[in-house]
Amino acid sequence: MIKKIASSLLWLGSLPLCIYTLVTYLLSYSLIFDHWIAGFLMMSMPIALLGCVIIFIAWLFINPSRAILPFFVLLIGFPFLRRSIALGTGQEVDTSEQRFTILDYNVFGFYAQDAPFNQDKAKGGVAFAHEYKADIKCFQEFLNYEDRKDFHTLDLIKKDNPYWVSMHKNIYHGETTLITFSKYPIIHSEHEQFGSANTNGYLIADIAFPKDTIRVINFQLQSMGIRVGHLVSKLKEKEVAGIKEQSREIFSSLKMGFVTHARQVKILEDLVEKSPYPVLLTGDLNETPYGYAYGHLRDRLMNAFEEAGHGLGLTLNRSPRFVRIDNQFYSEDMEAVDFQTLRNIPYSDHFPIVGDYLICK
Repeated sequence: MIKKIASSLLWLGSLPLCIYTLVTYLLSYSLIFDHWIAGFLMMSMPIALLGCVIIFIAWLFINPSRAILPFFVLLIGFPFLRRSIALGTGQEVDTSEQRFTILDYNVFGFYAQDAPFNQDKAKGGVAFAHEYKADIKCFQEFLNYEDRKDFHTLDLIKKDNPYWVSMHKNIYHGETTLITFSKYPIIHSEHEQFGSANTNGYLIADIAFPKDTIRVINFQLQSMGIRVGHLVSKLKEKEVAGIKEQSREIFSSLKMGFVTHARQVKILEDLVEKSPYPVLLTGDLNETPYGYAYGHLRDRLMNAFEEAGHGLGLTLNRSPRFVRIDNQFYSEDMEAVDFQTLRNIPYSDHFPIVGDYLICK
């Protein structure tokens, strides 16, 4: 009798969980409604998938015939595993003018504001940005000081990548900005700042290769403003009031973040649709691969990590460390040959990402 009741309760729980999981799939594939709630639903997909795994295993022991439902839900969701783990091995292709490498790195201002306390990170970040060999280099939160010898970052990187555009003109005097460097001529640029934060926005650079031109869109969406470390510290201290307060702040930040990202992603989508050239969209999404922004962009462009990446590709060098928020998306006129997250480069609160591409037009 008890086993029968437990089986009935498990089945009653299994049905809504499977339906909920299917809804998260549907949102990611078709984006049937634009609302901040959709962002929460999409972001919860990993939890829903884990729940389906648990009930699948439970039904195997209780009543194997009922394990069919969660099994098929998991089977349908298999493509979403590509957003979490990549098995790319890289491809060997002939070197030509049509192949190029792009480095993307949120450098956190090279820690220049805290240089007396983070000299190793500051100097290491500047040296890496300068010395790493790439045809195109895109930076978020880039900083240059003309009156500080260790931070002549603009002049250093221009030695190998002489063509450049910046979102802000006051770059010579310590204003953080989006900036793009190239070995090849930049024939057109434009930009827009998102909100009051001068590091949020997009920067377009139309880059003329010997045989083709591509449009590189360097971007950074607004930060969700979430600091998980604060909540973790309250949990450790067992402060009930503090836990509730931090939880409310996280929920409020996520809600506002999804609303803001919806507006900003719409701008990026319009840029992609109107581009006269193949597009490579690279930068700091400030959102996980299961979120609202990623779902919209992935609906229109390929993702380099999914197509040519390795492992988990986690890009955040601070709490929470288990997320991938830096991405490179590209149009079908290109092919991602290889994609890497350089987790051995610890000079920022992000890890750099590098994509190797072919122009297939």
